[in-house]
Amino acid sequence: SPYAYDGAMALFNAMKKADSTDPAKYLPLLAKTDMAGVTSTHVAYDAKGDLKNGGITMYKVEKGEWKPLKSIGGK
Repeated sequence: SPYAYDGAMALFNAMKKADSTDPAKYLPLLAKTDMAGVTSTHVAYDAKGDLKNGGITMYKVEKGEWKPLKSIGGK
């Protein structure tokens, strides 16, 4: 999923900047993440590591094709 990819890239980048896999060292850097991702041009996290401005799009399958119904939140 593109959301998992963006999350993993943000996490990996924070670990790389911290030069550590210790959450106490990389979580503060994850909270400062502001990057362009696959799902958005503005992927950012708060101090707890939760996605800022997260959104969701609901889809339906119509004649074998995915059709967006409604988007809520996000930027």
